[in-house]
Amino acid sequence: MRRTLSLLLCLTSSASFAHDLWFAPEGNDYLLLQGHRHSGHAGADTIDYDGRKVSGALCLDGTGKARPATPSSSAPVRFAGPCAVLQADYVSGYWTKTAWETKNIPKTGISGVLRSWHSAESVKRIGQWIPAAGKPLGRGLEITPLRDPLPLQPGDKLTVLVSDDGKPVAGVPVAYGDDTRGVSDGDGKIAIRLRHGGTQLITTTLETPLTDGKADRSLRSATLQFEIAP
Repeated sequence: MRRTLSLLLCLTSSASFAHDLWFAPEGNDYLLLQGHRHSGHAGADTIDYDGRKVSGALCLDGTGKARPATPSSSAPVRFAGPCAVLQADYVSGYWTKTAWETKNIPKTGISGVLRSWHSAESVKRIGQWIPAAGKPLGRGLEITPLRDPLPLQPGDKLTVLVSDDGKPVAGVPVAYGDDTRGVSDGDGKIAIRLRHGGTQLITTTLETPLTDGKADRSLRSATLQFEIAP
């Protein structure tokens, strides 16, 4: 079953899962990075991206008080902290694949289209455990830990909740590292066994049809990030 789920995830999220998206702390601030640093895929440690496509950032301080987090104007995008919880969106937009190439444009007026999609990603980092970190922020697709993950060690299990606008989502694939570990249950939950120390990335993708004429489907992905002892 895991092999089938991995194939499904690969086919339905070619844009969203091609590179990891994560926050790197720098002093009291955070840099949003993209690349292969935390995956086993071949490729650059970090890659360039369009900082103008980063939006919708939210920072929760140590008391749980929320404030908008304004991104810097260029990549790698910087957010001012400190933040107990930090979430941001990266919307790369429309993608069209033909037999010859894949372009970051809508499919409108293009012949020989094999696939087309609209890609939007979000990443949420838990840097400090506060009560609000154990509940969905309610901002689109997201993954929420149902207990404090920061003291965990490799080999421990963590149950997470997949939600969309705060509501549980059942039956979506959830990946840890390079492996799809299963699908969310009827309550939107799944237990993930942590395999290594350091940065942890747990990711899901939700695919839905599009009828805007610009792409066939919407691919939204969400990543939960936290760090445990190496």
